Amino acid sequence: MQIYQQSGYIDIRKILSLGMPFIFMFGGRGTGKTYTSLEICIEDALKFIYMRRTQTQVDIVVNPEYSPFKILNKDFNWNIGSKIISKNNSAWYKQVYEDDKIIPVGSPVGYTCALSTISNIRGFDASDVPILLYDEFIPEKHERPIKNEAHAFLNAVETINRNRELKGEPPLIVMCMANSNDVANPIFMELHLVRKAMEMKRKKQEVFINKERGMVLINMEFSPISEQKKTTALYRLTGGNSNFARMSLNNEFAGDEVGRIASRPLTEYKPVVSIGEITIYSHKSNRSIYVSTHKTGSPPYFRTGDTERARFRRIYSWLWDEYMENNIEFEEYLCEILLTKFFN
Repeated sequence: MQIYQQSGYIDIRKILSLGMPFIFMFGGRGTGKTYTSLEICIEDALKFIYMRRTQTQVDIVVNPEYSPFKILNKDFNWNIGSKIISKNNSAWYKQVYEDDKIIPVGSPVGYTCALSTISNIRGFDASDVPILLYDEFIPEKHERPIKNEAHAFLNAVETINRNRELKGEPPLIVMCMANSNDVANPIFMELHLVRKAMEMKRKKQEVFINKERGMVLINMEFSPISEQKKTTALYRLTGGNSNFARMSLNNEFAGDEVGRIASRPLTEYKPVVSIGEITIYSHKSNRSIYVSTHKTGSPPYFRTGDTERARFRRIYSWLWDEYMENNIEFEEYLCEILLTKFFN
């Protein structure tokens, strides 16, 4: 499936035509994810909610100088800007100049919200909003986590979607867009998508559709824009093999060095505990530790929310000591990523 326009930017209209209510796109920087999504919302009169992780990020993008519409206004001769409508939220409007003042015209074309504060506005009516654009849903390494971040995201979708499907209306379209900062991000961990995302990377698969779950994953593996950016000044400076360039251009998830990867027969091991997508085993005779994505037996199971992870860390803190001593083997790099994420 061709997911790029002739210009090289991502073809959001093609992706929307797949008819999946949940779309997760991860790929290089400057590949048109946000630009094209907003362009289509305006062209097709799709009232949208533009969401970022934190209120600070939202407060920045409603500033005209940092607005995602700044370049769109220039390219299409639009004049779309924001107006504060509540403490934490703004609305996007088409605007006109009148008596040296900027005047909003008509009803809003969209709204802003932050994942970190959307719980404060539960109960608002978003029945006229068909699409949620969640920009930069994968936090960068230096960003502070949001408590129970994945659950906050799911609650945000529930708040906006409400009961529209029970009334025979189509579901909210949720389009999540990000760079490849962290494969084990909170949303992928909660939805058990980490392994699939890494599998797509390994197989260089750009599109995965799960109709049963109403979901599509878009791995922008062969972005023409990323290829062109390799010759620009920043990436000549950092070098093509730097972690930054590999994340920004090659769509590789940022990570640490790979530990001890090995293939072991699980029949020689007994399960100790499962958490999220991994199961931790102890060898039946020499007590060596092995981590796999395959689960056998019925070991204690922990989910990936903050509380469950805290319980896991408290009960199995000795596993971290074993890892620091380099005494744990992993079936694949994914297992190491997840184990370290659960302890951090």
